[in-house]
Amino acid sequence: MKYVRNCAATLLFCLIAYFSVLSSIAAAASTTAAADGFLKRLLSAEQHGMGGSFVGTSHGANALGSNPAGISAAAGNRFVIHATRFPRTIALLSKPNQNANYEDYSRYEQRAYGIETLNYAFPMGKFGAIGLGLAFEQAGPFRRVDHSGKALNSFPGNNLAIGFSYGLKLFGGTRVGLDTKWLRSKVSDADGTEHLGHGYAYNIGISQRIGDRTLVGIVARNLSNGLSFSEPSIPDTMARTIVAGISHRYAISDVTLRVGLDVHPPFSDGIRANVGGEVWYRHRVGARIGYLRHTEKRYAQVFLLEDGAFAAEERLWKAEGFCFGLGVRFGSLILNVAYTPQFRPVAAENERIHIVQGDALYTFSIGRTFSKPMLLF
Repeated sequence: MKYVRNCAATLLFCLIAYFSVLSSIAAAASTTAAADGFLKRLLSAEQHGMGGSFVGTSHGANALGSNPAGISAAAGNRFVIHATRFPRTIALLSKPNQNANYEDYSRYEQRAYGIETLNYAFPMGKFGAIGLGLAFEQAGPFRRVDHSGKALNSFPGNNLAIGFSYGLKLFGGTRVGLDTKWLRSKVSDADGTEHLGHGYAYNIGISQRIGDRTLVGIVARNLSNGLSFSEPSIPDTMARTIVAGISHRYAISDVTLRVGLDVHPPFSDGIRANVGGEVWYRHRVGARIGYLRHTEKRYAQVFLLEDGAFAAEERLWKAEGFCFGLGVRFGSLILNVAYTPQFRPVAAENERIHIVQGDALYTFSIGRTFSKPMLLF
């Protein structure tokens, strides 16, 4: 047993070193595709409420898209629906003028958008567990026709992911998992022209339970060669990232406590981490609190106030602050809600940013466990 644990620890170290190098290379690359951020937001309300920590806290259907090693930890067939709402965000950027007074010169406007996710996990005993996932992101209002009267029946921007996952318990408390997704992404350039791209992305996860209460893990996310856009100016890179995490669970009479911590190296744009905890009373009512700090580079449209025109600009965006969540269990049904800080642009030197609208996002989820297999058609 000691030999097995040493081998698992060595494997974890090798994965951390290997994928940390990949992450460093990806961090130095150009701005990532819109689908890259889409995949990183495929988290449940439980995970959002705990500050976004997921490496050691995800299991069953909630592990799809986050840490596939947790899929095999499902106690039964489970089906979950997640819905995340991102409000319209308006940010004004100002710079000092000739009189050294700060004056608004540009405006970011991020359209309201949402993400819907459907996950199903099916355990197969000693053969592990499989998972099926479908996720869709839509940005802006639904359009039936364009300005010329041509039928569209679509959103200005959207991302679609269809996934298959597999998780297996190897020995003792060691679990591994693989998650693969087919992607379709539709984006618009600075002139409003729409472009369609396709591609694949993979997640690889491993977790190790230490005793009865502690679990450590590591996940390599968004392993991909990028998307295929016909227009070379559209960002098509998928950033390969590594996330390492730990969780600890403790029960006191009718109260169950759990804490989780994730880190996202490298820290070229500052620390990226998630920390959170949850408490459940008799496994019926739960409360969550967490803190997150994340950064990402975006290639987005900015409106130049002086010129009255749009331009495309690369800028660092950051989400930082406290997260809150609640959960209620009704038999095999679980309802969860969460409140999380929204991403906002980061001011460069001699700049000031004022957020006019859109400070937080909201996530809802409904999950149900089935004692018998649910037929899929």
